[in-house]
Amino acid sequence: MNKKRIIIITILAILIVILALWISGIIPKQIARVSATNYLKKNFSKMYLEYVDIEWSSNFGGYSIRFKDQNDEIHGFLMNNKYFPINIGQGLFGFEEEYRAKYGE
Repeated sequence: MNKKRIIIITILAILIVILALWISGIIPKQIARVSATNYLKKNFSKMYLEYVDIEWSSNFGGYSIRFKDQNDEIHGFLMNNKYFPINIGQGLFGFEEEYRAKYGE
């Protein structure tokens, strides 16, 4: 009976920590970073973009994430959704046009 109680308390403590990290924005920032990095590597591989930083933008309701290319030019995007940011929103269309013009894809 004691082992079950310890297991339940441990699981609850882990869930509370995960929930706190999620609500505080630490986990969503990492989700946004991984999602954006993977998307850009898959779809714009010729640019060799490198992650710079990410921050919450309350004005736009999403995470503002920046990458730099080989020429140290900064490209910024907005990752929509505060708690599960997996889609690149604002900034992607202009970037796609620039990429097509530069690399002909």
